[in-house]
Amino acid sequence: MSSTIVISIMSEGMPVDKMEETEEGMACPLPTQDPEANMENLDMAEYEHNYTEAHLTDQCCGTCSMYNQTEEMLGCIGDDTGEVGYCQSLKFMCSKEKVCDIWAEGGPITSDSQEEYKDIL
Repeated sequence: MSSTIVISIMSEGMPVDKMEETEEGMACPLPTQDPEANMENLDMAEYEHNYTEAHLTDQCCGTCSMYNQTEEMLGCIGDDTGEVGYCQSLKFMCSKEKVCDIWAEGGPITSDSQEEYKDIL
């Protein structure tokens, strides 16, 4: 009897949710269209990553490299106030004023075309 061991090396980071053109228009990430899916991911962000109100910090969601506020994503979210974006990592719509434990320097994502942005965060 022989055994086989398979080792898979995964890249660090997470793919950026890309907007894809469909016959009906642009395909938005599920959490931007399904309140239940968004709430489930939001609950997970609060519980596992301390997504909460910011307290005297500039490391808020609005400055995070995973905070997506591209024109396409804002169209999916349906909020034109500029106060809400999409967290590419935790897959939910979040407030630019809040914080969490996985904040990363270099954001937000604002490129008109996500193809111009990095594919892996």
